Amino acid sequence: MNQLTSLAKSFQEKRQPISSVVADSLREAIFRAVLKQGESLRQDAIAKQFGVSQVTVREAFRLLAGEGIVEIVPRRGAVVASLSPADVEEIVELRIALETMLVAHAIPRLDENDFIAVDKIVRKLDRTRSMDEQLALNVDFHTHLYARAERPRTLATLEKLRLALEPYLRLLWARSDYKSHSQDDHRQIVSLCRKRDVKGAQDVLAKHIANTGQEIMHLLNRE
Repeated sequence: MNQLTSLAKSFQEKRQPISSVVADSLREAIFRAVLKQGESLRQDAIAKQFGVSQVTVREAFRLLAGEGIVEIVPRRGAVVASLSPADVEEIVELRIALETMLVAHAIPRLDENDFIAVDKIVRKLDRTRSMDEQLALNVDFHTHLYARAERPRTLATLEKLRLALEPYLRLLWARSDYKSHSQDDHRQIVSLCRKRDVKGAQDVLAKHIANTGQEIMHLLNRE
């Protein structure tokens, strides 16, 4: 609980609704495995820890449930969500459909400044050893490419799918071999985007997402 308190203090410094502060703190605690999958979240204890009302905590739970990070279970209340291999398979299928569509819309609009920016992200990913920074840069890489698609609703849907897999991605990025393979894919995707090879970029991107899904399912099956 000390780690959760520390996270709460860091997020409270930001100017945003208190329910969002609580949600951000709980989300980060889940991503860092401070709160484990399947763990019940006691509304009264969390309200006391944050010094807020239980109504505020319920709103935070609602926000996290909308992202698929928390489940509201009858007679148990809020529980940290757990994904089954079937859940992961469905999320991966949706991500492939959405991300290949986004990259197809983005490629004609990408300019040299965009390529310089994503190349910089890839180089920074090579150097960093911080797990939080690796995950943030990985998100930045994909977000920067897809932003040019100008599909805000699709991007919002994709963000929810990404958040559902975040705790598992943290485990994968902890493995040195995963980072190396992922970076190879990133470089190939950028190269194909530069060539305006939509089909090639879509194929590599689809394989990249599918391979990540397979790795996550292996982790789940070992539990």
